[in-house]
Amino acid sequence: MAFKQPSQISKSKWISGLKTLNRLWKRGLQPDDLVRHYFLHWFVVYNGNIIKTAKALQIHRNTIQGYFLDLGYSNKSVKLRHEWQELNEKSKNSSFEKKFYAFYQKFSKRPRFSADENAGLVGLWQTLFPFKTLTPHYFLWAVRVGKSKDWVQKELGYSYRHRARLMNPVLKPKTRDGFWLSPLRPQVTEVYSPRYRTILARKKR
Repeated sequence: MAFKQPSQISKSKWISGLKTLNRLWKRGLQPDDLVRHYFLHWFVVYNGNIIKTAKALQIHRNTIQGYFLDLGYSNKSVKLRHEWQELNEKSKNSSFEKKFYAFYQKFSKRPRFSADENAGLVGLWQTLFPFKTLTPHYFLWAVRVGKSKDWVQKELGYSYRHRARLMNPVLKPKTRDGFWLSPLRPQVTEVYSPRYRTILARKKR
């Protein structure tokens, strides 16, 4: 499926969310640590309806159910839905961020987020930032704070080729990852190794 840019997007939430990711990576979290927050967020946005959630995220319902199984929620979707509806009803005057923060803390022992981190993530998710783009962002962050590409590959269990396939689109704004990371202005030197840049330069001659 070809990538389509969202018709409307909050630039402030987008930028704030990317900065929040930097903070989370700095304190040792990795992309997979955010999966619980991400899917619980979209689950409650669509009032606990997995079919609607899957359609909105353009993924198969079985994929979401698989995540819920891995997260220990496989038999709790009805309970989660009722808990959210009750919380939502009791806290009508609270912002969505505050209500979701209370909900997340009740049903997630780890990882823990501060209220500001939660708000930054919620804002980012609501721009429709894709979960899969978290890993390219992590790679880019790591390079910018002085981590070697080998270090990142080892941390995430990626091979060199896997990393290369993942990062190549970042330099192309019309791709999914290229668009969502475009505010960070990724550079060729941050994505390609010196050896690969030499190969590319030779091909252009």
